[in-house]
Parts: sequence; C-alpha cells; structure tokens
Amino acid sequence: MKTSTIAEAKNNLSQLIHQLESNEAIHLTRHGKPVAVMLSEASYQRLAQKNTGLFKAIQQWRCQLDADSTLTDAELKQIREASQEREFSWDE
Repeated sequence: MKTSTIAEAKNNLSQLIHQLESNEAIHLTRHGKPVAVMLSEASYQRLAQKNTGLFKAIQQWRCQLDADSTLTDAELKQIREASQEREFSWDE
C-alpha cells in the first residue's frame, strides 16, 4: 500500500487520484504516523456494502413496528423484576 505525507498529497492530489483509480489505497501520514487512508470510489462502495445487510434488516424491522407496540416503563420494570439474577462471586 502506498504511503504519502499530507503535504505531498496536497501538492500531488491529481496524481494520487489517478493511482486511486487503479484501486490502490494510499495511507496519509503526519510526522511519520498514519492518520488517514484515501480509497477509490469503487473500493469505498465495496466496503460500505459489506456492512449494510444487518443495518438494512434492523431498519426494516423498526419500520414494521408500530408506535403503539413499544413497551411502557411499567412493562419494562415488570420484565426486569421477573428476570432471574445471576450468581456471581469474585472467588473462583
């Protein structure tokens, strides 16, 4: 993976963008330490799509819930009181 300082990237942005188009990510550094990564649009889209499955499923599930189907404070309290306590000891 290519590395560039922020100053170099500023001065050579068009050249770096051409390199990104070949799907090569570029690490940007400040004082020798990595601080950012530049990606091509195609690479970014691949990364963004990997995490959308679960997010979309949660969003669809939320949309299916009615506003009236949320639990009241009293219902939550009842559920918490009915749950079993776990045995715990600092000694093993």
